[in-house]
Amino acid sequence: LARARRGMSSAGETARAAARCVTWNIAAINNNPFEYYITVENEPGYEELMVAVQEVIDNPGERDVSVDQVFTPAMFSRLKDAMSAEGWEGLESVERIWLEDLAKRAIINGFLKDKGIGSKRLASMPDRFTNTINEANGRIMCRPSVINNYSNEMRDLQSWFEQWFEFMFKTEVSLKSKHGVEQKKVCTLLQPIKRSKYPAITAEEEAISIPLQTLALAVFDAILVHIMNVCAPPSMNWHHMKMKLCNA
Repeated sequence: LARARRGMSSAGETARAAARCVTWNIAAINNNPFEYYITVENEPGYEELMVAVQEVIDNPGERDVSVDQVFTPAMFSRLKDAMSAEGWEGLESVERIWLEDLAKRAIINGFLKDKGIGSKRLASMPDRFTNTINEANGRIMCRPSVINNYSNEMRDLQSWFEQWFEFMFKTEVSLKSKHGVEQKKVCTLLQPIKRSKYPAITAEEEAISIPLQTLALAVFDAILVHIMNVCAPPSMNWHHMKMKLCNA
């Protein structure tokens, strides 16, 4: 009997061990359709696109062109004029940083992979406030970008920039506040980056953090559009693929 009980105990332990399982929370914290690698049936172009993008990021080589070949001087000039019209200060310093630093950087190793851009939150902070805006009237507005559910096609960099500029500086959204519902231009949603919270940012950069982060966001979005256009297979419209993922 004792031996039988030991046998039953052993069997019970085996059964309990076999019932163990592991779960994985795969929920994304944002609506970036390219946040995770997935399987897309009957779309071989997706696999080719993802492999090509990874290759560019890992080994950019000659494709690591300077920022000003993607976000052009003409785009910067127009951006500067719009920021000046908003009454933002420190644009001379922003222009100096653009000409002496950002414009000359390589798009991959000098910008996307630069830890300083990340630690200073120069691209992630403005993305937080403008990526996807839920309006008081129920409408959802997305910034023209690769990394959200923006639905209009961005065929090339100039097409992207026209849409991005319109969204940031000419589009008003309705937002709930303690005063009720207010209409605000998208660019006014940006918040200063405080050195007390993000010590990597310099005192000068903190003082001009609104226009500086606007520039960094524009460069970031331009680079992503450029990479998608460079990496997409000839037979594939990457925007159509993106919307298929968004609507899945």
